[in-house]
Amino acid sequence: MKIAILGQPDTIVGFSALGLHLFPVNNKEQAIQALEQIQTRKNLGILFITENWYEQIDKEINETFKDSALPAILAIPSAKGPTGQGLKNVKKIVEKAIGSDILS
Repeated sequence: MKIAILGQPDTIVGFSALGLHLFPVNNKEQAIQALEQIQTRKNLGILFITENWYEQIDKEINETFKDSALPAILAIPSAKGPTGQGLKNVKKIVEKAIGSDILS
């Protein structure tokens, strides 16, 4: 399985050294197009999205991947620092998986 990251180009460029597939985006339209490309990749196991973009395209993420177990989608802090969206996302995943919020 492959790993990808979506975010501002200057934030994600370093992840290419780790072998991640990069989806650099500068605006919401590019981010939505990237989601459509990501959806067609059957070998993608994990998708990291910087928190600033996760917050902007949360609705599109949920709609695009609502019927998919993979990729696992995790929000990570951007170069501007954490917003708390990553923790909210992890809580949502845990609650969905076990039926209860055990992280509060």
